[in-house]
Amino acid sequence: MNKIKEFFSEYGKIISKILINHIAMTVFGIIVLISTSKSRVLFHASGALAILMYMFLLYMIMWELGAQNKVRVEAGRIKKDRWLGLKISLVANSLFILVSLVEMILWFFVTPDAVTGVNNACGVLKIIMNYVYGMYLSISSLAPNFGAMHLLLAIPAILCCTLSYLAGLSGMKCIFPDKKENKKK
Repeated sequence: MNKIKEFFSEYGKIISKILINHIAMTVFGIIVLISTSKSRVLFHASGALAILMYMFLLYMIMWELGAQNKVRVEAGRIKKDRWLGLKISLVANSLFILVSLVEMILWFFVTPDAVTGVNNACGVLKIIMNYVYGMYLSISSLAPNFGAMHLLLAIPAILCCTLSYLAGLSGMKCIFPDKKENKKK
């Protein structure tokens, strides 16, 4: 219990940042995708832009944390944890993953021609998750009747957070690498 409390006290701000960025990019994605919905090409191009922007924000948050922890690890103040980015991302996305799992389970019990409580519940969860993953609407519109779609949409954020943290922890810059100066002697 103390480890969980310690985890949240130390990384609660990072988890909050991830959730705030998720909400902001959801709103951005929905607005941009609604405004470009008349053109299929623009719809998917703006969807790709929204996803890339979301991944960039996650990259910046987690790379910075990894770089800070690199200094702390080298100074011997903390133990190196390669899975911290994964843990933080799983905690930040846990509610979305849980609702997606419920939606996927209900999807197996949906009957195509009947109006049942399961159909209604699955439909409501699908609408909620489309809003939660607003930046991914261009992707989720490609397979609207795939029950595990929203569960799969959590994977890019989890991978991005994990790999970004590892990049920061190792001192590697992926997006803005340091310029190497050619010194002539």
